[in-house]
Amino acid sequence: MTMSAQQPDQAVGSARWDLGLIYELIAELLLNPEIRDPLWVEGALERLPNSAVRELFERFKANPAAHNIDEYTQTLELTPPCPLYLGAHLYEEPNSCRGAGACDRNQYMIELGAIYEHFGLGVDARELADFLPVMIDFLAASAKRTERDGIGLRRRFVEHYLAPGLPALRASLRKYESVYELLVEALEIAIDEDLERMSEDPIWLPPEILESIPVTIQGPGQSAGAQPAQSPSMMAGERP
Repeated sequence: MTMSAQQPDQAVGSARWDLGLIYELIAELLLNPEIRDPLWVEGALERLPNSAVRELFERFKANPAAHNIDEYTQTLELTPPCPLYLGAHLYEEPNSCRGAGACDRNQYMIELGAIYEHFGLGVDARELADFLPVMIDFLAASAKRTERDGIGLRRRFVEHYLAPGLPALRASLRKYESVYELLVEALEIAIDEDLERMSEDPIWLPPEILESIPVTIQGPGQSAGAQPAQSPSMMAGERP
């Protein structure tokens, strides 16, 4: 029996959601309809239990605009009103080419690339590090590589690099009455659950912030006033 045959009261609680699969579905559906894998999408949807996220996927799939290549191109590609590059919603573009190399968005993407590298993941040379499907694919893949995250980088990725850009993107999609807002809503629900699961994980902080935090608890072999061990830097040229 497929999951769609379940009754609403059989919906599985969010604690049992397969977040990796949810992220993979969102990333796939955020691609141009011309290059999506519809058979994979159908199979993935059948594996999802009834939930608020599953309902959003079904509403998206039922909307003809979700399968319209021109709609996607005009809204999300070719100097679009709603770019899927999250840095474009977080930072203003520099006024000159001279400022492009040192702009905040460029630093943002350098840091994203460093996080991907830390988890042993890379970005296709044809895409930028802040392309939303790439960022969501990272969430799915990194969830399976917890052994690489003893310092809380994945949690920082969600809280500092991903979540802050979603409200502006969603507002832009809503303004243009785009069906793709449903996918951003699904993503927000998924990352809320993800953050809940990571609530007891370490919180990664940049070294300059760590240095400003006074030590109040004296650990074994640690003298009073000693600074805590610093996590690796994520600045340009250094791996996190």
